[in-house]
Amino acid sequence: MARYFVLALLATTHFLVSAAPAPVPNPDSIDDLLKYGLPKGTDLAKLGGRSISERSAELQRRGRNQNSLFGALPGCGDEDDPSYASGPSKYKDGEGTEVKSGLCDNGKYIGGWHCWTDMFFTHVQIEYDEWTNTGGVIDCSTTSSCSLQGVSLNQSCTANAQSWDNAIQGGVEGKVDFEKSTKWGLGGKLMYQHNFGGSQTFLTCNSVADQGSCSWDDKGCHAIWKGKRNRRVFGYVRRSCDKGRSGTNMSEKRADGYYTVGMLDFDIVLPDNQAIGCAARCNDVKYPDPRPGGPPQKVPFPGN
Repeated sequence: MARYFVLALLATTHFLVSAAPAPVPNPDSIDDLLKYGLPKGTDLAKLGGRSISERSAELQRRGRNQNSLFGALPGCGDEDDPSYASGPSKYKDGEGTEVKSGLCDNGKYIGGWHCWTDMFFTHVQIEYDEWTNTGGVIDCSTTSSCSLQGVSLNQSCTANAQSWDNAIQGGVEGKVDFEKSTKWGLGGKLMYQHNFGGSQTFLTCNSVADQGSCSWDDKGCHAIWKGKRNRRVFGYVRRSCDKGRSGTNMSEKRADGYYTVGMLDFDIVLPDNQAIGCAARCNDVKYPDPRPGGPPQKVPFPGN
């Protein structure tokens, strides 16, 4: 039986933290709640003649549920406002690593309710795709030696729904890089392409391709397969205000004096690396080994 070896490159992420806005006094009035407390993008002209509870109920119907942002980042529009998410978050308020504060700021410091969004990452899970055939073939019967064959794959990429806007895009992309000290190893930086394929999708790719080698001791024909490894990053966005608000996902005062008025969960998938598979023959329609990596590994972010 042929002997084979698999080599792969690994990569990691790192995120920085910024401070929340300072609190400012705001009048406790219905007019200010209607005028300044609603999410960015709300058309006030369409809200006339209805009570606060009716307006809140409408926004809640339009808001996302806690399982809707699978492989997507939220934006700053009405449907992504954590204040009107349906169902409780899976996480505790303040849990995880704060990635960015001051997102989706309504900009009201005087005469209004000042609210903004904070983003947190909580866990990272290593996931492997099934083995796929690269189309590469090495026929040892036609070569002088198959003791060591170099293999180079294309860059590893992932695609996520693009629901973020410029504020969140800048807050996240500006902080994402690979951290050399984590157990996931070394790798290249991430690169992004937005509206990929003309749709609301952002493509994320490693800046380096994966390389490795295969070794066989026979004269058979061998096919090169690959198993893509990704990192699914879990987290949530939190809507913060300098005052509590009724009719929202929640309204709880924190130790820092601000109020959490909503939380919305999400996760995104980032490319990690690709394992090179050397065990298949040229006529195999299925890779002979199980999916690489075994069961998904979920650990607290960033996975040190």
